[in-house]
Amino acid sequence: MREIDSILIIAGAKSAGKIFLRREAKSHDFVLALDGGADTALKAGILPDMALGDLDSISQEAKKELGPRRLFKISRQDNTDLEKGLSFCKVVKPKRITVTCMTGGRLDFTLSNFSSLFGAVENFNIEVKSPKWRIYPIESSRRFNAQKGAVVSLIPFSDIEALTLKGLKYGLKNAQLKVGQSAVSNIAKNKDFSVEFKKGKLLVMIYNL
Repeated sequence: MREIDSILIIAGAKSAGKIFLRREAKSHDFVLALDGGADTALKAGILPDMALGDLDSISQEAKKELGPRRLFKISRQDNTDLEKGLSFCKVVKPKRITVTCMTGGRLDFTLSNFSSLFGAVENFNIEVKSPKWRIYPIESSRRFNAQKGAVVSLIPFSDIEALTLKGLKYGLKNAQLKVGQSAVSNIAKNKDFSVEFKKGKLLVMIYNL
C-alpha cells in the first residue's frame, strides 16, 4: 500500500454536503467510506479508496461501482463501523484523520462514535468536521487555530484536572471540569487558543463563523 499521511473517513450518517466532501477528499491521501458512507461519497462524485464495514447498508449499485477490490467486509457485530475504520487506521498509521458524516443520524450511534474516538486519539490527530463546526477529542494539552470571534465549547467525557484556557474570552487557570459540567459558548479572542490540562478526556468544539 502507498504511504498514507492523511485519511478522510466518510461515515454513514447524514451527508455533510457534496462541495464540502469533495474539498475534503482532495486534501487527504486516502478516502475510507464506512458502509453506507460509500453511497454518500459516490453521490458527491468521490470514488472511495475503500468501503469498509459489515456492508449491510451500502447499496447494490455502490457495490457494483466500487468492485470487489475496494470492498472490505468485516462481519463482526460487537463493534461499530467507525471502530472498524479506526482499527484499519491503526494498521495504516496516518498522521491525521478527519471524520465526516458522523452526526445527524441516530443519537445513540452519534454518542457511541464520539466515545469510540477516545480509543484512538493517542495514535492520531483526529478531527470530526462539518461545514459549520470542527470537533477534536483530546487527552492532553493542545493549541487550536480559530477565527477571531469563533464560538468554542468544551465537553468533558471524564473529569478534567488542572484545566487552563488561554486565548479565550473566559479564561480558566488550574480549574476542574467534571463530567456533567460543560464550558460552552466561549469566544476565541485571537486566531488561536490553547487548552491545557493534566488528565482527562475532552471534546473541543469550534463553530465556524
